[in-house]
Amino acid sequence: MTAFDTQSTPERSIINFEKFNLQGKVTLGRYVYKHVHGELETHSHDGRIEICYCDKGLQVYEVNGKEYHIKGGDVFITFPNEPHGTAQHPEEKGVLYWLIVKIPLDDQFLNYNTEDSAAFVKALLAIPQRHFKGNELMKKMLDQLFSIHNEQQQKPIYQLQVLNLLTSFLLTTIECSHKNVAAGQSDRVAEIKKYIHEHIYQNLPIELLAKELYMSDSHFKSWFKKEFGMPPVDYILRTRIEEAKKLLLLTTTESITTIAFQLNFSSSQYFATVFKKYTGLSPAEFRQRSARALK
Repeated sequence: MTAFDTQSTPERSIINFEKFNLQGKVTLGRYVYKHVHGELETHSHDGRIEICYCDKGLQVYEVNGKEYHIKGGDVFITFPNEPHGTAQHPEEKGVLYWLIVKIPLDDQFLNYNTEDSAAFVKALLAIPQRHFKGNELMKKMLDQLFSIHNEQQQKPIYQLQVLNLLTSFLLTTIECSHKNVAAGQSDRVAEIKKYIHEHIYQNLPIELLAKELYMSDSHFKSWFKKEFGMPPVDYILRTRIEEAKKLLLLTTTESITTIAFQLNFSSSQYFATVFKKYTGLSPAEFRQRSARALK
């Protein structure tokens, strides 16, 4: 199924660059989700490459039967006509940008001459890995594109600025794809993940986690967000909810209140609120739906 979303909503901003004579060639989108949404069905983009930049949160995508777990600061690429989706996973809460660019067969690419267009397209299609670390400049460039597009009074120079920003973003993507591997994990990352998962039933204050890595609280929070793409509190809540899902599936006799307190939530109401924020379902709905699926 080919999908080409052009409709903005309060949570999703989409621009097609019609003002800059690039309609049908470039589409830029951004979502800011404060709670989970339904899964993104498998689709493809005819003759277009899609570059996703995750600013905040986590997201799972599937391409060719393989799942990719994207976090804040990561880039994810799908090539022309390549089916992709979220593989029955929801679209998570967070902030994510996507740039969809048409790859011309014999046309000029972003108004470059034929020779430069061919070199640019060749470099894009030769990106060696689809999942890798980006850099902070990428977000800044995408935000600038939104700002220029939203200006009430358009100026002739904006056309040049848009082309310059698109070129810079694509070149940065190519550069990062050759040197940044997202899958690697430092010893510290592995150590703190292991500690959190082993102590998920206990209180996990920031000062305790920072002490485990011999860091100050402020340094730890900054380091954690850079490595995990989210603050430590968010990661801990997500991990507690994943554990809660296992408990809800394991037993139908354990009450939801008991599970909430086991996982160190202050009340069953707060637990239900957090659970729904990350799964789109209440704990009771999740348990009922899972029970029906197993019959």
